Parts: sequence; C-alpha cells; structure tokens
Amino acid sequence: MKPGAALAVHNISEGNESKMQSIMNKHNLNWQTWLKNGDQYLKAATPKGTKSRFGADIRYNLLSMSLEGYIMAILDFHHNLPDNHTYFDLIYGLERVMPIDETLKKRILQYENIQSICSIEKYYRCDPTEEALKDLKGAITEISMMAHKTCDPVSSQTNN
Repeated sequence: MKPGAALAVHNISEGNESKMQSIMNKHNLNWQTWLKNGDQYLKAATPKGTKSRFGADIRYNLLSMSLEGYIMAILDFHHNLPDNHTYFDLIYGLERVMPIDETLKKRILQYENIQSICSIEKYYRCDPTEEALKDLKGAITEISMMAHKTCDPVSSQTNN
C-alpha cells in the first residue's frame, strides 16, 4: 500500500461518504441518458418544416421510444423502475412517483394497442392514423415537459 493510502481510506470512512457518493452519482446518471434519448426520439419522429421520411409505423415506434425515454428518466431520477415497458406499465410506474392528469393518462393509453409488442400476453400490430400520431405526439410533449421539469434543475447543477 502506498504511503497515505490508508489515510485516504480512513478519511472516506470518516465522513466523506457523501462527497464520494456525489462524485459517483455525477458520473453514473442514467436518467440523463433516458432524457436525452427521449428528446432525440421525439425530434426524429416529428421533424420541423419537412415531411417525415418515415412511415406511420416507424413514427409510432419513435414516439413510443420517446415516451419510454421520458418516463424512464423520471423513474430513474426517483430510483424506481416500471414493471415492464408497455404503455400501461410505464404510466403505472410514473403514477408511483408523481401524479399524472387522468385525461393525459387516457390519451396515452388509448394508443397502446396499436403495437402490443412488449406485452407478455399477446403480440399485435396495426398502422396508426396521422390523427393518432398527432395526438400521441401532443401527449408525449406534455410528458416531456414533466420530465424536463423534474430532472433538468438537477442536471444543470451536476454539470457545474
């Protein structure tokens, strides 16, 4: 052991645990990755000013991944996980850590069965309508605002 190494270990055990934990948390923030992914998937699903190069089914999947990203950011921020990654399980997980408007919840859950690919009971797919995609995007934008409001204040503090 190098000289001073025992002292360093002793200092950590004598009250610097919170400082060490802070350093570890700063470099291991999964919620930041989830939040960034949510933003990127939402942007890819809904390009500004141009027609999307993706069909309705791909845009639905991108919107779904952005929803997952935002909700997982909030859940990870609160050290929580959903039971599964279906719309229902993500929303249910979100409700465990914060209130969600009942209308917003219903708006999102009505689109879960467009593609039930994460369901353990059944597998089903159909093409979403443009109206459904527009409404789903609006609902996910609201979830995005919730995620940024929850996580961004901490994010800006940890980047200093």
